[in-house]
Amino acid sequence: MFLAAVLLAVMAGGVYFYRALKGPGELPAVREFTFADQASLSGWDEKALAPKKTEYVLTELDGRKCLKASADDSASAFFYKEQFSHADRPFVSWDWKAGVFPARKSAESLDKKQEFDFVAQFYVIFYSRFFLKTRALLYVWTESLPAGTRGQSPYTPNVKILVLESGPSEEWKHEERDIAADYSTFFGEPLDKDVVAVSFMTDADSTDSTAEAYFGNVKIGYLGSGNGTAAKRCGFLEWIKRAAENIKERSSHQVPK
Repeated sequence: MFLAAVLLAVMAGGVYFYRALKGPGELPAVREFTFADQASLSGWDEKALAPKKTEYVLTELDGRKCLKASADDSASAFFYKEQFSHADRPFVSWDWKAGVFPARKSAESLDKKQEFDFVAQFYVIFYSRFFLKTRALLYVWTESLPAGTRGQSPYTPNVKILVLESGPSEEWKHEERDIAADYSTFFGEPLDKDVVAVSFMTDADSTDSTAEAYFGNVKIGYLGSGNGTAAKRCGFLEWIKRAAENIKERSSHQVPK
């Protein structure tokens, strides 16, 4: 299996610009990727992390457009780089579905390098001046470990792992994560680093087997400035709707010239 530091260096490296809010009262930057066509792949890239690369192709499953990840003794990350301010409480959501789980000879584990393969993984990577100190949150779909299981990468203590889904499912699963809250939970301190990349992966190189998963509707946005109002658990589209309504209400009270 690959060194986690390599993955972090590849995805965090080369991102030096800062995407700031345009000004008070304006909506924050938001990115949404439906994977409905080639245009939706703009800005995404792939990095091989083993001799063979996982195949990522656009497809349709259960009536929805998505990206299919097929691993055959392979590992590669599919990632998107853009800097999102930590000060405005970054938020990420996505849909995924497990297909084929890697074939194991030993018990599934989060803390062992041996057979460290998972049907679906989603990374959130944070800025660091030194790539070996780069931190990341890793959300995984496992075959047997219970949802809610926490761990640490066997390759680096800077990658914290949370199991979100477990076992086969005929249904798509939707995830919503308050990145600042998760960062604080796992690293024991407030989020003070910008998000510089998100990535997902399906790998099966450590198990020398195959794996298959589907990803769709990735969204990145902001929950708010951390004052407790907009930071409540909710989809960022709901927050944007509320913000737009507030702006409209303020505008209606302005005195016409």
